Amino acid sequence: MRTKLSMFFVAVLALGLSAVSAEAQQRGGVLKFATPSVKPGLDPARTRTGDGYMLTAMIFSNLTRISHELKPEPQLAHKWETNEDSSEWTFHLRKDAKFTNGRPVVASDVKFSIDRILDPKTASKGRKALGPIKEIVVKGDHTVLFKLKGPYADLALQLGNTFSRIIAKENLADIANKPIGSGPFILKEYVPGNKAILVRNPNYFEKGLPYLDEVHQIYIKEYAAQVSALKTGEIDIMYFAPVEIVDQLKKDPNIEVKMVSAPSFQPLIMWVNEKPFNDVRVRQALRFAVDRKAMLEAATGGLGVLGNDTPVSPSNPYYNKALPQRKQDPAKAKKLLAEAGYPNGIDITLYTSTQRPGLEPAAVVAQQVVASSGFRVKIESVEIARLYKDIIPKPKKFAVSHNNWFGRPTIDESLTPFYFTKSNWNYTGYSNPEVDKLLDQAKSHTDFASRKKLYDKVQEILYNEGPDVVPYFKNYVSANRKRVKNYKLIPVQYVDLRETWLER
Repeated sequence: MRTKLSMFFVAVLALGLSAVSAEAQQRGGVLKFATPSVKPGLDPARTRTGDGYMLTAMIFSNLTRISHELKPEPQLAHKWETNEDSSEWTFHLRKDAKFTNGRPVVASDVKFSIDRILDPKTASKGRKALGPIKEIVVKGDHTVLFKLKGPYADLALQLGNTFSRIIAKENLADIANKPIGSGPFILKEYVPGNKAILVRNPNYFEKGLPYLDEVHQIYIKEYAAQVSALKTGEIDIMYFAPVEIVDQLKKDPNIEVKMVSAPSFQPLIMWVNEKPFNDVRVRQALRFAVDRKAMLEAATGGLGVLGNDTPVSPSNPYYNKALPQRKQDPAKAKKLLAEAGYPNGIDITLYTSTQRPGLEPAAVVAQQVVASSGFRVKIESVEIARLYKDIIPKPKKFAVSHNNWFGRPTIDESLTPFYFTKSNWNYTGYSNPEVDKLLDQAKSHTDFASRKKLYDKVQEILYNEGPDVVPYFKNYVSANRKRVKNYKLIPVQYVDLRETWLER
């Protein structure tokens, strides 16, 4: 009883504080948000960059929302429950949510949206990330049942991801140009390569939100130009703040730098079906050739943690602590190269980009430090759009490529899309039947200890033969004018502006 009373008083206090906070908030204003991409896209099932994730989050809604603490919160679904082994999930939709054409959001919209993502013809990168969904059953206008192929504990969180936005089926033909959603904002104008202008949705189902009249997502490719615009007040927020200008921004009395620990990582990917990285000894040689601390410092100024060649960060509860932290060892790298048939070293190209903070500085350091191990590296820096479209998905001989991953909110999504045979983000061509089996088994476990054993084994295999060098995990750093209030960073670099407001 005492515990329940304590919880009651904490809840009352929280409500009181919320009311006080709400009184201080000001409605209205135009917030200008700068991002570096030129064409993020409007179809949530097909978006691939953080800029697109941000834009679709303002236009559409999900069943659930991923919180700043990486937990599922109600959005279109006001509650949900699961059966004993988490193989069936029932979501109950709120009854006051409407699309911007005035039609209520109903359970059949949920089925249509998720079935579309699961359809291979849609070619959605979210298809493998959603979990083992077997069937979606509509049970009235406001109840939807997810039947799974087996137990899966993370479904509620996965339905809050960037791909799982709920769309109106009648809007499908126009979704890439004139999207209809149920989110806090409505798209007013969209000029790919220039800007997107969104206005408040007056019929948004969360009463009183959003506070802003408009959000302008402005595309500025060069970070120097973004910094200048932030200093003059032409923009209010920089999505990413490169580490090299953080100290400069902190000295400006009108600017606030925000930072949060994140699972974001910038791997060097090795195409395992092309020479020379089809030989595991060459892959291991490169892993022993890099200096992780030097790359971390160059990319983040030390604002991050060392990686150990899997995308599972040390802060993740599923992180395999038993694996020794790999360190630079030029002698071992040379020996492995010689055993693989390259006793005189090897020439490779490293593709990178200036359009994501940390990539090119880390590439320059990598070029320098691996030389002592016999890797002669030529750097080719390209626009980020070309890196994603023409480099990473198209394997090349005697080459590696940088990538820029935000990290994912669940352990399954951190591994399966990258390493399951022919999965959606498995650009390296990596395939191991044992890894596939372990990943499938791990999904069906709801007990943490048993799941961890399986994921530990996956990490061990990747540590020994995987297709990536993961040198570090970087904090998420953003910057804003101090007049921007209640702008919170989500570790996986999603953006939520519902409760953000401007001081005037």
